[in-house]
Formats: sequence, structure tokens, C-alpha cells
Amino acid sequence: MKVAVRTEPGSRAVLEIEVPEDVVARAMDRAYAALVRQVNVPGFRRGKAPRAILERHVGTEAIREEALRRLIPEQYSEAVTQSGISPIASPSVDIQEAEDGKGLRLTATVDVYPEVTVPDYRTLHVDREAHPVTDEDVDRAFDDLRARQGRLVTVAEPAQRGDFVLLTIVAAPAGLERMQAGKELLVEVGGGLLPAEVEAALEGARAGEERTVPVASGAGDVSVRVTDVRRKELPPLDDEFARKVSDQTTLAALRDGVRAQISREREERELSALQDRVVDAVLAQTTMELPESLVEHEIEHVLEDVSGRLQSRGMTLEAYLRSVNKDEAAFRAEVRPRAERRVRVRVLLEAVTEREGLTVSEEEMADEVKKLAAELQQDVPNVEKWLDEGGRRDGMRAGLLRRKAVDTLVEAVADAAPAPRADEPAAEPAAATPPASE
Repeated sequence: MKVAVRTEPGSRAVLEIEVPEDVVARAMDRAYAALVRQVNVPGFRRGKAPRAILERHVGTEAIREEALRRLIPEQYSEAVTQSGISPIASPSVDIQEAEDGKGLRLTATVDVYPEVTVPDYRTLHVDREAHPVTDEDVDRAFDDLRARQGRLVTVAEPAQRGDFVLLTIVAAPAGLERMQAGKELLVEVGGGLLPAEVEAALEGARAGEERTVPVASGAGDVSVRVTDVRRKELPPLDDEFARKVSDQTTLAALRDGVRAQISREREERELSALQDRVVDAVLAQTTMELPESLVEHEIEHVLEDVSGRLQSRGMTLEAYLRSVNKDEAAFRAEVRPRAERRVRVRVLLEAVTEREGLTVSEEEMADEVKKLAAELQQDVPNVEKWLDEGGRRDGMRAGLLRRKAVDTLVEAVADAAPAPRADEPAAEPAAATPPASE
């Protein structure tokens, strides 16, 4: 076999494969041997019909098709091994007779794993950002806690923004959501449940009053009757409050716990944002030409993710697209940038993994399995069994490697500024695009 390889834009390889005549002849012999055992030829027991008789019965082209069905995968696989390319999809194959009329010439076009040129990321720098927890942050958290523990009490005063009004819809034009005549609603003034004109009209209203207001759509007037005005009464901030909302016995201890929780959550968000900025900074200096098949495959994954989330809310992707007046083609175009970034990040991290020689030990895998079992509240043996199904264990190992690669980049790019070369001034921090989830 002779193989010539050339590359094309879009991480595509073209293999020119010359198949010798004797190899084609052996493939035809194997095709005959296979078909003669499958086809009933009148006058002969199955498997005993001579080749010439079989050819007249099924046609020479049928034997040739069977030969090519077996020959092409074998020759393509051998050519891939010989050329050293890394295909990532099934090839398209064009079949021609050899120029001398003997043998075949196969032209296989296939997307290959992209070549990646990763920069020396230790010369890049991205600043860490830290936002310490302030007293105001803790105060806002306590405001939320108090609001969740508050209770509504009837007041004789006019309704203010933030109060809750119990009302009955007296009249409303057709087509307004939640505004059917006779319906009783508990509405927060300024909460956005009703049209803005209606909620504005509720400010200053007292129990027993009826208010009518035209809506901006011009569809007509809305009339409501106020039954009750209620205001949220908040509990006092004291030790009893702390015991009610937590396992702490004092308000001071609760405040310390809330501060610690805010700090942990903020550190997690800041680390995630830092990882995104670091990856984006390295990606900006990395060259790779993504094959279309990789991007399309990732778009399918994005659509599956979106579809799964919609199904959990009882909606299909088709229904969602109708609700936002989009077709699938427009939606695929919309998610393409997200899919492309996910592919670029994955390819980059695989390159970093190879460059750094990163591996995952069995101890690390065991620890990860234990963590997963704890999250799922399952026994470790059950999780082990689940992971062994459908290649999930390989997926877990790949995920751990990607995390290690990200940690490696953060340590290299974010922990220390690069030393400037002798012939140039110190570099500015690498620009980073807004963080986005992979």
C-alpha cells in the first residue's frame, strides 16, 4: 500500500491510498466466499455454487460492493496507522480505478485532531481579585434572613411601596395575564406581578378603595378593589432570632457564621472567575484550527443540556423555541460561540495535560468516587458499579485531568508576575475576556 497525506484548512487530512491489484483480488475472493454462504442459488447447496454461477445470479457488482465494504475500512485503518494522523470522525471516501487500470485509488477525507500551539504560559500574568466581606455584606444577609422570617400584618395606613395589598380584580380587558375579573390576588406593591400602571395606582390606596387605571397597551382600563393592606413585620435581631434561624445560640455567633459562609461562597466565585480569566488569557495566545465536526458535536451536547433542563421544567425544546419565536437553525447559531469556546478550552487543557505530563492516580480516583458517593448519598460500591457502566469512569478521570490542567495554569499565570526579558519592559497583565462557563 502507498499512502500520501496532505492537509486542508479546518484541520482536515486527505489520504491518497493506492490499493494493489492483488489486494483487491483477495478482497473479491473473500466477498465471493461470504456471499456464496448467504445466497440461495437454484441447483446448488448453499455455499457450493461456483463463482461464475454466483456472479450470474447476483451480478458482479454485488460481489464488488461486498468486497469494497470489507476492503475500504481495512485499507483506511492501515493508512491511518501508516500516516500517523488522528481522525476524530468517519471519513468520506472516493473510489477510483488506479491509473494503470490495476488496483484501486482511494481518496479518504477526514477531520483530524487539531494541531495546537500553546504559548509559554509562565510568561503571562492575570491578577487575582479579592473582595473581602464587609459589614455591609453581612447586614444585607441579615436583612434577607429577617425578611424570610417576617410576617404580614394588617395596617390601617395607605399602601406604600413594598407593602402587600390583597385585592380583587373588578374589571380588566381580555388578554392581560393574571388580570381575570373576579380573581383575588395578594400583590407586593412594586413587585412587578401586575402591569406597572396598576401597581403605581396601588400606592396610597386604603382598604375598601377601588382604583381604575388605563394600561399602556391601550387595551382598556383595569379596575381593582383593595380588600386589605398588609406590611411585613420583621423580627428583632437578638439571640432568640439566632436560635430560631440557626443552631447558634447568640446573635454574635450567628453573625460570625454568616460572615464565614459569605466568605466561602465569595472565594468559590472568585476562584471560578479567576480560572476563566486565566484560561481565556492563555487561549488568546494559543493557535488552533478547530474542525467543524468537533464544533458541531459540541453544539449537539449544548442542545442536549438545554433540552434536559427544559424537560425538568416540563417543557420541550421545540415548545421553548416556539415561545421565543426561533427555529433550531437560529438557536444553533446562537449557541455556537459557547460550543466553540468549550471545545477550545478542552483542546487547550488536553495540550497542557500532555505538556506537563499530568496523570491521575488510583488514590485520587478513589477519593473522587468517595466524594461523589457522599454527594449522591449512595454507597461507594453502588457508585463504583454505576461508573463502570457506559464509560463514566473514563469521563471522571478526564474531568480530574482537566481540573489539574486548570490548576496548573492558575498556578503558573496568576500566582506570580513574569520576569521581564532584558530587552523589553515588563509586560502588562494579559487581557482577559469576561468569564464564561465551559
